[in-house]
Amino acid sequence: MVATRLNSIQIMRGIAALIVVAFHIRYNLSVYEQKNLGDLMFSNGEVGVYLFFVISGFIISLSTRRKESPLEFSIKRLLRIYPPYIFSFAILLFY
Repeated sequence: MVATRLNSIQIMRGIAALIVVAFHIRYNLSVYEQKNLGDLMFSNGEVGVYLFFVISGFIISLSTRRKESPLEFSIKRLLRIYPPYIFSFAILLFY
């Protein structure tokens, strides 16, 4: 049973994002030089990045199970990624 959107994967992505955010805000909890609450709780924030890589690998391998040719896959991917890329690049140029 493969849904178009796997809820468990979405939950894992959310957890990974929260881990990375917590890692970055730990400096706001770090008031003193020695080990403190922020360092003790959130010092392993790179785990969130590793989790993103694992999820990405899973999604990429799952997407190869579709019954489309590599050319069709490439065209769909290009049409999905390229317009937002061009839009954000144009904003960057004129900013």
